Amino acid sequence: MVAMLAVFAASPAQGHNLGDSYLYLQVYEDRVSGRFEIALSDLNPALGLSGTDLEITPENLDERLDFLRDYYLEHVTISGPRGPLSIDFTAHDLLDARGGFVLLPFELGGLDGVPDTLTFDYSVLFDEEPDHRGFLLIEHNWATGTFANENRISLVFSPASRRQEFDLTSSDWLRGFLAVAGLGAEHLVLGVDHVLFLMALLLPVALRREGGAWRALDSFRPTLGKALTVATAFLVAHTVALSLAALGLVRLPEPLVETAIAASTMLAAANILWPLFRGRLWWIVFGLSLFHGFGFAAGLMDLGVLEEHPGLSLLAFNLGAEIGQVAVVALLSCLLFPLRRLKLYSKLLLPVTAVAMILISGVWVVERAFGVDIPMRELLPPAVQKVIA
Repeated sequence: MVAMLAVFAASPAQGHNLGDSYLYLQVYEDRVSGRFEIALSDLNPALGLSGTDLEITPENLDERLDFLRDYYLEHVTISGPRGPLSIDFTAHDLLDARGGFVLLPFELGGLDGVPDTLTFDYSVLFDEEPDHRGFLLIEHNWATGTFANENRISLVFSPASRRQEFDLTSSDWLRGFLAVAGLGAEHLVLGVDHVLFLMALLLPVALRREGGAWRALDSFRPTLGKALTVATAFLVAHTVALSLAALGLVRLPEPLVETAIAASTMLAAANILWPLFRGRLWWIVFGLSLFHGFGFAAGLMDLGVLEEHPGLSLLAFNLGAEIGQVAVVALLSCLLFPLRRLKLYSKLLLPVTAVAMILISGVWVVERAFGVDIPMRELLPPAVQKVIA
């Protein structure tokens, strides 16, 4: 628990922006073209270039273009039935987004016509940033009725899924559905503020408040009941928020949403120390979880998967997020139930953990509300800094 909190304390204030890079393909009758896209704000820190003479900027992009192209050639291989194909870069462009978004168009060489399948080996920034993800999008393919697609994801590359095969002859909606569902699960499990919120709600799940103190529950059934209450309220709330945001009915400023998410963890942790919720657990969790739902929606929109097949994408992302939530709730409930009778847990570990959560989320509230950066890592003891380095 202490190790997890230390990691959370050192995490960035924003918990919903996944680092990502893109590979677009255009499939024509006699050739296959493509385009790599990546943000300099992701590339420079991952490769250790930020703040050095080697940092890639919009101003020196032309000079550093060979380095960038060589990096892609070393970390991306596209193969046809007869083996690897050549990636022949043609031109480049720069979009004014996220500190500069580089576009590297190319043509695939070595093809005798368009193959039915292509195999991709993709490892852009995976060795440097394990949380980074790469997305394959088929931008144009007449055979499948795909035209000007800039949003429907076909494959998701990760450190555990670097090598994947794609069928150019099928629309592959199921593959895209499963990919978006995986993003939903990943977004919850890797979103430190979501996990910390659930942890704060579930830490006393095997206890009851009696006479101003926590007492152990006698059986697992009431423990399961409390866990299901938390899970159900969270599910309903973020489903409602996701739907409202996806349909364009509600739009909340991102700083407000991010600040409210951090504040929700503060309140959930404070409820461990003082009886704030007082028998209104479902409704309070529902209200606080609405902001987490709007946070999910922001992440989903950032990925651009709601522009095409919005209903299917919303269902997939929501389903994946629920799978991630169930995993977190089930794991914490099963781990905490055997600890309920230990006085060390209820008298010491529980309140100390609650205080730590309040401090961590309080720092996040200040950072997100006022747009400042508090160096939390430097505030930790040196021994802890070495553990999480």
